[in-house]
Amino acid sequence: MIRLIPFLLAFLSLFLVMIEGSISQMMARIPFLPNDWFIVSHFLLLFLIYVTIFFEQKNTYYAFSFAIVLGATVDILYTSLIGGVYLFVYATAIYLVRNMMKWLHANFFVAMLMVILGVLIADIFAYFLYSIIQIHDMSWSVYLSYRLLPTLVWNFIFGILFYLLFKKMLEKWAYIKFERKE
Repeated sequence: MIRLIPFLLAFLSLFLVMIEGSISQMMARIPFLPNDWFIVSHFLLLFLIYVTIFFEQKNTYYAFSFAIVLGATVDILYTSLIGGVYLFVYATAIYLVRNMMKWLHANFFVAMLMVILGVLIADIFAYFLYSIIQIHDMSWSVYLSYRLLPTLVWNFIFGILFYLLFKKMLEKWAYIKFERKE
């Protein structure tokens, strides 16, 4: 089981990448949401934040490695650009969350704070990178109102759901992988 855990983490991460694309297509057809909202699901990022908080040890870098590899996968699958934007923003967000967790205790409120900060960092960095490489010309006020705030609320709701789904599992896997002596 100890050797299987990293593969299970990778499988769950890849599964969440696939779910992100399906959910994004369904979001466009929800009738009660305003048509001008653009909501981005960051399910992979949410899961990797929880891996960082509840699974990682001082000398392991699973979440960061998955952020690099699967961020590149998100770029290839869902963007028209193979420039590594999501590779960069996911890796940066996980790096910052990991460093903040050195001073914070893993609990629900800290996890929700890390979800908000991680999504904020990733989405704002993506906005600025896409502006720099001229993929879009969206003004900051339009971006803030029609993309960032709805994206934050959407991912916060799923952050709570993912907390309920994955916290105990990740803690159990961390115990099995790092503490249990066989």
